[in-house]
Order: sequence, then C-alpha cells, then structure tokens
Amino acid sequence: MAKEPNTPGSFVSYRYLGTLASAWNLHLIVDKLGQIASSTPTTTTPTTSTPISVPSESSSSSTIAHAHTSSHAKVLDTAVIAGVAATVFILVAILGFCIYRRRQGKSTSTSDVAQPDDAATCYFPVLLTPAVSMGTGTGLSTAQYQSSKRGSLIVEDGDDVLNMAPLRKFKLEVDDLVTVGSKPIASGAYGDVWRGRYLKDDVAIKRIKHDSTRHIQKFMDEILLMSKMQCNYIVEFVGASWRRPTDLACVVEYMDLGDLRSFLSKTTPDQFTWPQKHMSISSIVHGLLYLHTFETPIIHRDLKSRNVLLDSKKGTKLTDFGESREVDENTLTCGIGTYQWMAPEVISGREYTVAADVYSLGVLLTEFSTHLTPYTDMINPHTQKQFNQQYLLTQVTSGKIRPTIDVSTTPTWVADLALQCMATNPEDRPSIMVIAAMVPRIV
Repeated sequence: MAKEPNTPGSFVSYRYLGTLASAWNLHLIVDKLGQIASSTPTTTTPTTSTPISVPSESSSSSTIAHAHTSSHAKVLDTAVIAGVAATVFILVAILGFCIYRRRQGKSTSTSDVAQPDDAATCYFPVLLTPAVSMGTGTGLSTAQYQSSKRGSLIVEDGDDVLNMAPLRKFKLEVDDLVTVGSKPIASGAYGDVWRGRYLKDDVAIKRIKHDSTRHIQKFMDEILLMSKMQCNYIVEFVGASWRRPTDLACVVEYMDLGDLRSFLSKTTPDQFTWPQKHMSISSIVHGLLYLHTFETPIIHRDLKSRNVLLDSKKGTKLTDFGESREVDENTLTCGIGTYQWMAPEVISGREYTVAADVYSLGVLLTEFSTHLTPYTDMINPHTQKQFNQQYLLTQVTSGKIRPTIDVSTTPTWVADLALQCMATNPEDRPSIMVIAAMVPRIV
C-alpha cells in the first residue's frame, strides 16, 4: 500500500493510485498506436529490373482495382491514427486538468492555515491610538465578529469547528513576539497575562488556559471585538499570534502601573490623591460611554477594578472584554461577572441592560473611596468573620446592603454618584451619558 507523503494519518493515498492507473492506461494506448502504425502497408523499391510490357485490358483493370483498394486502406489507416492521436490528446488533457485541480484543492485547503511567515501578517503601532468620536461609535453586528464557516477548518470531536481566517489580517509574526519573565503579571480562572516585547515595544500577552474548541472560539470572538475598538480609554489592541489554534494569544499595549485593584491595595489615600482619582474616574466613565454608545450598545459585563488598567503616561483604560456582548433585543439574562460587582438583576437572573455596567461603576467608586475590595470590611457579628458569598448575594439582591463608602474622606459628589449608580432598580440609575456630562464639570 502507498502512503501519501506529508499527510499524517493517511494510510492509503487513493489520489496517487488513481494517477498511476491513468498513466498505465495511457501507456497501453500509446503501445496500441505503435502496433497500428507498424501494420500499415509500405512501398518498397525493386532491386531488379523487369521488362516493360504493354498490359492487357484485364490486367490493367486488375491493377487499377488493386491501387484503389490500397489507397482506400491508407486513408482508413490515416483516419484511425488521427482518431487515436486525438483520443490520446484528450485523455492527456483531462489527466492534466485533474492533477491541476487536485493540487489547487490542496493549496486552497491549506492556504488559510496560518504560518509564521504568512504574507498576510499585519503590524499595528502600540503607542498610537487613532482619535475617534466618542458620541456614536462605529456600530457592531454580531455577524461582524462571529466566525464564518469558510477558510481553514479544525474539527474537534467531529462536530465543533474553528475558523482562523478572520484573524489572519491581525496575525503577528511569532518570532517577533517575546515573553518577558518566568511568571505571568496577572492570572485568572480562564487565562494568564504575560509581559512581552513585540519588535521594540512593551506589550501584554493574554493566553487562555483551556484548549477546548468552545474556549478558543470565545477567545477569538473577544479578539475580533477588540480589533474593532479605537478609543483612548480602551486598552489598545496590537494583534494576535499563534502557531496552532491552541497557542492563540491576544497582544495589547502594556500598562506599566498594573490594574486598579493592585494599585489601590499598594497605595494610601495620601499617595493616590483625589485629583488623581478624578482623572481616573473620568477615563473609566468615557470608556463606558464608548461601549454604550455603539450603534448596537456593548455591555462590558465584568467591569471591576481588576479590569481597569493604569499607566504613568497613558492614564486609565478598560480591558478584558471576554464577557462583553452586544445587547440582544435590549436585554440579557445570563449572569456573568464577579459577584461583588454584579447588579441585583444580574444576580437574580433577571433581564438586564447597560444599566448593569452603571451599577458596577458605582461599586468601583466605593473602591476609590476606601481602597478596599467590596464587602471585605463587613464582619458577621455572630461569627466575627466576613459574610459568606451566599449571604452577600441575597442581601445585595434585596437592596439591604451595599459596599462601604468612607464619607469622611470622599468628596460628596463621588459618594452621591456611587449611591445613584447602585440603585436597586435599574431604571433609577443614571445613564452613562448623564454621568459623562456630570463628571467633567465636577472635576
């Protein structure tokens, strides 16, 4: 049996057997053509002279008849040769066309499998963010960042399909991307973030921990969504990198001060002053404004201090859009997020809108006030321990508890805005456009 070269898992190559069979048939046809040609009568020159005599009438007619028969046979033989030659030509042409189509099919099936030296690689500047209008956004439809069913396919379990083709124009050269350090700079349940270098720029490299088709597809959707965002208050997308789909990485700009949660835990209110906090709050608000004012609004769904990044020169930006979704018929019901920042309607599984992000913003404002993770300062008087998660979720849903605000050190406008944002009824919360109009005047 023949094994096709460079085709793992293929035990018999019917393609090459078919090609050999066609070649053998062609050999038989050519051999037959040679036999026909060799049987054709030929004229020879006599070596001895014969006397010239005047033919009789009967012999003359016999000679004419023989000449006519011989001429007719030559015409028939010529026609047969021409017919066979034409048949051979057609067969050769068909054979060549089949081989060409097979090679083209193989080329097409592998053309969308990304290679490190792919000519379709695009490069994006890390430090330059295009100026954009903050009022209307660009608008996204689900189809724009959902994978199509064309291009290179990777099948898992015979059912799930991945299509890497939509990411090709964002693909970075693998050899130009270098991971720095032996430990990630951030880690979560679904992925790790590493510091890296792309060409001459510092970048952050996000990789997921799970290699199932479902998790990779979700990660691809996040990358495609980020690729469409151009906003000074959203962490800048650089590109994507992979050798295989399981190696997929999202590359974004590096923010040198890390996330807001870590920064608050390392600083005191005297070190991180309210004028500085005003600037940071304003950036968060304008980042949400950008998301909520897309033609189809986008809900972040996991707005928390870990997903707010700080930089000594570039300020404050939102990140991590793995849970972000466009509003589907104005509502969503899937409870996504981290429970301390989740709105009551999300916790209880009710329908929710962009107002859920506004609630999370209110919780962020309490963190600016106390520098504490929400609810960690609340102690159960009976056990002298922190309240458990189930108790907190129940109390938040009923509107009986909210994170602590240090009113002695917090500006009144921040405390008031936080309480408005954390209203139990989503309709009682201010829209992000109203908040964006308030913050600049206050600051």
